Amino acid sequence: MKNHYSTSYFLSVFLCCSAACLLNSQTTNKKTDLWIDKDEDEHYTARHECSFVQAGDTFILFGGRESAQTLDVYDFKTNSWQEAPNKAPKEFNHFQATYYQGFVWVIGAFKTNNFPKEIPEEAVWLYHPPSDRWIEGPQIPENRRRGGAGLVVYEDVFYIIGGNTIGHDGGYVNWFDAYNPKENTWSVLENASQKRDHFHAAVINNTLYAVGGRQSGGEGGVFAPLIATVDTYDFKTQTWSTLKNDLPTPRAAPSTIAFKDELFVMGGESEKPGPAYTIVEAYNPKTQTWSVKAPMHYPRHGTQAILSGEGIYVTAGSPKRGGGRQHHMEVYHKDQPEGEKLVASELIIPEHVNIPLGSTKKIKIKNTNSNTGSFITSISLVGKAKDAYRIKSKSAHFLIHAEGNTEILIEHIGEGPYDKALLEIVYNGDIKKTIALTVK
Repeated sequence: MKNHYSTSYFLSVFLCCSAACLLNSQTTNKKTDLWIDKDEDEHYTARHECSFVQAGDTFILFGGRESAQTLDVYDFKTNSWQEAPNKAPKEFNHFQATYYQGFVWVIGAFKTNNFPKEIPEEAVWLYHPPSDRWIEGPQIPENRRRGGAGLVVYEDVFYIIGGNTIGHDGGYVNWFDAYNPKENTWSVLENASQKRDHFHAAVINNTLYAVGGRQSGGEGGVFAPLIATVDTYDFKTQTWSTLKNDLPTPRAAPSTIAFKDELFVMGGESEKPGPAYTIVEAYNPKTQTWSVKAPMHYPRHGTQAILSGEGIYVTAGSPKRGGGRQHHMEVYHKDQPEGEKLVASELIIPEHVNIPLGSTKKIKIKNTNSNTGSFITSISLVGKAKDAYRIKSKSAHFLIHAEGNTEILIEHIGEGPYDKALLEIVYNGDIKKTIALTVK
């Protein structure tokens, strides 16, 4: 059995209690306020600056400093790991991946591991677990590219917060952007109050929280200054504000998640050399106070947390400030993960469509028989008479929800009644379907 009670453990307990006393918070003493050591087979890459997300009935660990392009997949029903056959297209690191509509989304990551000037990725990327395919999405606007950013989904729209434009070399920003995958639109929103990188964001009810992090590569050097201020964004009023009470223990690269209507901030790294934190602090929006929860068994920073069933799952991360790697999955509260097997979507389209001469026709396409969406890479006209038609609706990089549908508008602009062409639809990576177009 692993020895959980290291010097760093007792140090974290001391620090937690100190922080709680300063803010008149009380340590939780419930039987469920505990961490359970999974003690899993650990046949996966020990890594840090990575992402850890749930996709259906599996957990996926990928990216980071070590074997960044390898995806490790955890089957929680058998408590076992296996490596996904396909590798990621880039060395994604310093990012908060997010699962949505059957895909794992990467937005706001670095694509290289060349410290201290890691390069931000130019595009949105999707991983499709049912088919083990990587899909390149739309380009991120050139002047909004960064890594180390927070990423959340709220009402079918992605929100990207903060980050760093030049790795660890002083390019920290307070940017706030929205990406709508259904409409393939990117919007620049009002900046947050704090420039920060090396952090994660979370949503509780209608409020986004940007918590922790630092300003890497500025006057304080790579590891400072840390950001104590917590930025909040109210989606209903579309306004930023800050919490009255700062994060009790400022730190970079903690794991952050919403659990039982509280904001949990776990682990992280200090400005000073030494072990990473095991500290867990939680903010309650109703009481507007911070409390101290049971510390993790293992110090860690630079990894992500998963909420599954009634438990928070974490693994990997660095056990010390800066570089380092480990396994050590543990779960807070209850070890009863939940999730259903993902089924790849099937795009249903008509085989043939007649369009009145010189007119516009609506063509309906839909998903069926699945619990995942379809991501349309492209819709294009091919064939001898392709120039006799025109696509009047969106034609690239958009999402159709599971069991959802959309309409494609095709206009005939040719002169002859015998104009024949094909409408080619590419989706979920490399799947192609065609619709024969004729004029009547």
